[in-house]
Amino acid sequence: MKLLTKISLNFLSISLFIFLVGLIAFYFLLRQQVNQNINVELQKRQTSIRNELKSAHSATTAPTDFEKKVEITPIPADLNPGEGYSDTLIVNNETGVYSAYRQLQFVSEINGQKYLVKIFKSHAETDNLMVRIILSMTLLVVALILGLLILNRHISQKTLESFYDTINKIKKYDLNTHEDFQLKESDIKEFNDLNKVLIAMTDRIKDDFYNLKEYTENASHELQTPIAVIISKMELLLQSDCMNEKELKTISDAYEASTKLSRLTNTLLLLSKIGNRQFPEVKKVDLTQIIETQLSFLEDVIASKKISVESPNEAYFVEMNPYLADILISNLLKNAIRHNHKNGSISIKATDKRLTIANSGKKIEGNADDLFKRFYKSSTSDSSVGLGLAIVQKICEVSGFKALYSYANNLHNFSIIFHPETNNFEA
Repeated sequence: MKLLTKISLNFLSISLFIFLVGLIAFYFLLRQQVNQNINVELQKRQTSIRNELKSAHSATTAPTDFEKKVEITPIPADLNPGEGYSDTLIVNNETGVYSAYRQLQFVSEINGQKYLVKIFKSHAETDNLMVRIILSMTLLVVALILGLLILNRHISQKTLESFYDTINKIKKYDLNTHEDFQLKESDIKEFNDLNKVLIAMTDRIKDDFYNLKEYTENASHELQTPIAVIISKMELLLQSDCMNEKELKTISDAYEASTKLSRLTNTLLLLSKIGNRQFPEVKKVDLTQIIETQLSFLEDVIASKKISVESPNEAYFVEMNPYLADILISNLLKNAIRHNHKNGSISIKATDKRLTIANSGKKIEGNADDLFKRFYKSSTSDSSVGLGLAIVQKICEVSGFKALYSYANNLHNFSIIFHPETNNFEA
């Protein structure tokens, strides 16, 4: 939920709560005031009726329908019902509908005979008046709340303008652009404090990023030279005829370790570059063409293992960095070949939304979730540095893809879901 929406909903909730409580309180106060006014009218009528009754000589000559809402009933001398106000319902003889009335009852005597007198005042007029008052007040308050809500939203939007500007600049900021991180100054102290903290934090992150990037590149460059020299000297020694078999075995082991170290250095540098998002270029790449190219590079290895390969014929395109696309396909194919057996199979299926490479092979030991971790090996192969699938995972992270693994029907299935958030992907 957006901040402005949250503020508006909170304002609306509080306003409606206060309005409802106020409306209920107003209704009871208004009802009390109306009843008091009716009571005053009934008292006036009571005085008038008492005077009328005093001048009368019997109940037959007493007024029995004063303003059509008076009842006079003889009662025993020992009965004292008391005087008081109450609300009651009276049925209309013509329509059969009950109507609300305010009632005042009192006792009066005519020639020694007690009479119970009841005076009634209809609530109809006052109820209609109350409805009009409450309806008018409700419309006025609702209009006021809506006006305040719009005004509050507009003011909040203007107040939070610098805050949203900060968020947009943070989203768009790229460390690889070498640009200074600048934020617009606000007239709100808290926002200025936030901007200062963000600028200071970004400067520290930028310095750490460039230092790490420089260190990684320098370390890789400095390591490559001595490693290349070592490998070159080892190759010369291996071609020498002056060593016995034991010495050749020792030199051969050292040569293999040196070449592995060279691959490891290059792979770690590549991982660092991918993690630092140093491959920003994105364009449409043809997956089918890349697959065919990589298969041609690996043709000899595939033939030596007598592996049958099924690859797509149609062209499928995906938005990503071309260099990373080559590495992604290459690592997945090398993994499928390395962990395959002789006379095995590799099935490659591609669409605009998914790439799946399945290879035959025995089930791996251990947790399948560890496959994409660095230096994880599902076999004892010395030629692998355990970073191929870690690179695949890192490429997926920076490209917005999702890497999945499953094992079914004696097949290892590696799937790459392209932009899962936009193609309604379900795991």
